[in-house]
Order: sequence, then C-alpha cells, then structure tokens
Amino acid sequence: MKRIAEYLKKVPGELKVDEAIESLLDDVRIRQFALKYDLKHDVLAQGINNLLVYKEAKDVCNACQGLHECKLPMVGMTPELNLYNGEITLAYAKCRYNTLDESKFKIDAMYVPKKVFNASINDFDLIGPERKEILKYILKFVAEYNKDNFIKGMYLSGVFGSGKTYILAIIANELAKKGFNIVFAYYPDLVRELKSSISHGSLEDKIEYLKKTDILFLDDIGGETPSGFIRDEVLGPILQHRVLDELPTFFSSNIKMKVLIEALAADSSMLEKSKAHRIYERIRELAVEFEISEKPHRTP
Repeated sequence: MKRIAEYLKKVPGELKVDEAIESLLDDVRIRQFALKYDLKHDVLAQGINNLLVYKEAKDVCNACQGLHECKLPMVGMTPELNLYNGEITLAYAKCRYNTLDESKFKIDAMYVPKKVFNASINDFDLIGPERKEILKYILKFVAEYNKDNFIKGMYLSGVFGSGKTYILAIIANELAKKGFNIVFAYYPDLVRELKSSISHGSLEDKIEYLKKTDILFLDDIGGETPSGFIRDEVLGPILQHRVLDELPTFFSSNIKMKVLIEALAADSSMLEKSKAHRIYERIRELAVEFEISEKPHRTP
C-alpha cells in the first residue's frame, strides 16, 4: 500500500493535506465514518495514512471475485475503520469470501488424516444401545464441560473398524467450535516421535505441550510397542499432570481399559505390572470407558 506522500505525488497541483482529506471524503464509506463520529480536521489529518490504506484495500476488495485472487497482504481479511482513544485505527475482519471454519485451526492433528475432522455429529450412527449411550455422554460433555466444571473424558474400546477414531473426531470438532485448544494424536506414531525427540533435545517441550493442552485425544493407545521409558517418564507425567489440573483426556484402544495393564508392561514381572497399573489408574481417573462391540452400519 502507498504512503500518503506517494499518493500526493500522483495528484496534480501538489494538493495539501486538507485537499487530500477532501478527496478521500469523496469515498462514501470514509465520509459515513467521519460523520458517524463527527471527526474534526485534525483527527482526519492524523489518521490520513490509515484512511488511504483503507480506501485502497476496499477498492481491491470490491473488484475481487474470490479468495483465489485476493491481492491483500492478509488473504481473506478486509480492513475496517475504528476510532480508538480519539485516533483513526484499522481492524481486520473476514471478507465475504472467507468462509473458513476457524475451529479447525484449534485442533493440532498429529499423525491423523485431516479428513477425519470432517466428522459430524449429524452422521453419528445410532444403531444399538452402545452408540446411543456414547452419544448421550458426548452431548452431556459438550454442553456442560468448562474449565470450572470438570467432566471425565472417554475411553473407547472395541474391535478394529468400529469407528472409534471417527467418534473421537466428532468430539474434537464439537469442542473446537467452543474454542478449546485440542491435540489429537495417533498414539503409536506419537511414541515414535517422542523417542526420536530425545536426541534432538525437544522431548521436554513436547511433554509440556501434551500436559497442558486444553483437551488431549490419544488414539489407539496400547497399539504401540511397550516401552518402560515412554510409559514411566513420558505418559505417566503427562497423565498425572492432567489428573491434577483436571484437564479432559480422551482415549481409544482395541483393548479394554483393564487389559491395558498387560499391553503397557514391558515384561511379565510384578514390577512391570505394578508400573503399568499406575498408568491404568490415571486413565481411570481421567476417562469413563465405553465399549463398542459392533462395527457401524454405515462406514464413516
């Protein structure tokens, strides 16, 4: 965008600032703004750069046919004139073509296909009592949960292909619409990344991120290769922090919650089973288990 000095150079006769203001007031939008706040000459003169930026941007927007040809620095965002502390300022709002669902940007999808976040509660399969109970819990959670009213998340167990990931994605989408920041991770791949991050020195940062995100989804827990280090030094502290801070956590697994103890034990020793049992107890404090014994009648 041009500065006011550049604008004046293009106007014959080297117009003074008051003449430039008069020219800008020919724009009906700027004139209405000035009348609305009864702006005096000195306020208009002080804000003349913002008025020029606004006029040029709006002229560009009026000629625009869609986001694909947006020529503004912030694609899809159009300026609006405001008056703040007696000065003319610019704010930016979504233009008429910008229909992006901002809630999607609230979800950090780790190793999960982005397409799962097209999951809609309107497509929830209600065949069978299990799914009806799950939907009932989802609706209660979405309606009643806030940071002052802790509600346990869900642990969905069931056969492969029963739609557990899809159901978690539905919940994530609904909560993102309410403004919660969400991490949705495919757990076996997350474990692999956490292991590799040890050599990069970024493990602690990632643990802190998973500890503190508003709502955490761990998809297919128990499907990873058992690791005592990940269980005790990574998963344990993450879950313990979320228990203490009452941060909702959702899980899916092909195995029931109780059987998870065996999956998390590196061997059959009593010590390993005891350590795995501590993880089970934390999960139990964070989530209510729902079992799905049948595949959906329609494929998500």
